[in-house]
Amino acid sequence: MTKNYLEQVPVPEFNSKAKNLPKPLIEKCPGIIQKFENTYGAKPDFVARSPGRVNLIGEHIDYCDFSVLPLAIDVDMLCAVKVLDDKNPSITLTNADPNFAQRKFDLPLDGSYVTIDPSISDWSNYFKCGLHVAHSFLKRFAPERFTNAPLAGLQVFCEGDVPTGSGLSSSAAFICAVALAVVEANMGPNYHMSKQDLMRITVVAEHYVGVNNGGMDQAASVCGEEDHALYVEFKPQLKATPFKFPQLKNYEVSFVIVNTLVVSNKFETAPTNYNLRVVEVTTAANVLAATYGVVLPSEKEGSCINKGNLRDFMDIYYARYHNVSTPWNGDIETGIERLTKMLELVEESLASKKQGFSVDDVALALNCSREEFTREYLTASPVRFQVLKLYQRAKHVYSESLRVLKALKLMTTAKFTTDEDFFKQFGALMNESQASCDKLYECSCPEIDKICSIALSNGSYGSRLTGAGWGGCTVHLVPGGPNGNIEKVKKALINQFYKVKYPKITEAELEDAIIVSKPALGSCLYEL
Repeated sequence: MTKNYLEQVPVPEFNSKAKNLPKPLIEKCPGIIQKFENTYGAKPDFVARSPGRVNLIGEHIDYCDFSVLPLAIDVDMLCAVKVLDDKNPSITLTNADPNFAQRKFDLPLDGSYVTIDPSISDWSNYFKCGLHVAHSFLKRFAPERFTNAPLAGLQVFCEGDVPTGSGLSSSAAFICAVALAVVEANMGPNYHMSKQDLMRITVVAEHYVGVNNGGMDQAASVCGEEDHALYVEFKPQLKATPFKFPQLKNYEVSFVIVNTLVVSNKFETAPTNYNLRVVEVTTAANVLAATYGVVLPSEKEGSCINKGNLRDFMDIYYARYHNVSTPWNGDIETGIERLTKMLELVEESLASKKQGFSVDDVALALNCSREEFTREYLTASPVRFQVLKLYQRAKHVYSESLRVLKALKLMTTAKFTTDEDFFKQFGALMNESQASCDKLYECSCPEIDKICSIALSNGSYGSRLTGAGWGGCTVHLVPGGPNGNIEKVKKALINQFYKVKYPKITEAELEDAIIVSKPALGSCLYEL
């Protein structure tokens, strides 16, 4: 869709003399610098920072290679760092949270990687993930310096306010801050890392602890910009393009992020939730392909089933029936046209079995045996189902992908007579997304539905789940500023949801559960 401008854009760097110092640095750097000094007896050299993220629109479509619309938020992870000049370098980690004990480990003198043991659950493993990808980058960037020599020893103090387990990407924020810190510590202040490089190396970082994530979390954390959403594309390459929210006359564009405090055990529920949805959308793509006489690519890198996906079907359909030689490149108008066509095909070919497809139905559609379908589609990960809801899942993926593009078009071309025009139109897309997640993808839950209902009745224009769903967080478009609705929405949620469902909830827990944020700055450095 757009030129990848990130290749030439450096991660922002600031110091105490900088004009227009970002609010998070003004508020948080003095505190972490003092805590570092109290811990280590000296001042740090710099602070690396990276924020959490929230996804506005585009749920459960990234693993079909469709683009999403997240933004960075005000909560973040900071790492204060002092570079040591030791012959036997080591890294000492201290966390402001007393639940995470101090850790210390040596750096290999021969330049080899620090070992990560994913079978051991320890917070230092996430630091080591960021360390590993940064070390790998340094070896490629300056092999003469880092191939056979150790990295610099570090003293590190970590502090963050991204709630863990909330679906706001606390681990991505931590790893991005760590990777930035390690590169800065070893390359020095004269080297300026690009956003593209930091995003690219951190995308795979969590794989080293067994988490097969995509790229949205890291892209949003690294590339966030104030007052902008990010159009994150996964195909033909991972890139993030910022789009500015409209300048309103009387209100600010603000988002209230509300945690249901419902934790979905991903491992236990995967056979009926996440894993099953992957099977359903993959099966839907292949049934569509069989119906329209096209063949999807197999052995697709990064896919759970290696059978192609719904975006592959769209591209191959257009190549076959519309003589389009190149796949969709992310362009808004082209995408709207093609996704609208895909929704027509879903109605045409899958709507006859809205009640669901049995294994026999799918085998017939794919012209294979029950045993072959079971072997090819149902054994990669454990799944449990009565029927496969191919119509509902495909309709969600294509309509949700279409909403992402409609949101972008709204932000870039629409003219708003009043502030309320923007809130109503963007909020409507968020509400449609929630309805689709609830009814078609079935990834909402009663707590999410209740929170959205309360928020919409008290000043939110758009309310929806964010993250995988089945619990976790919700996001709400609420006018900010002196005349906004934020306090009304917060008060209603506290009185009508939290104090009803969790009568023993504390003020501190409430403060963590409700986050108010405008679109925030991504990764950055603060030099002392």
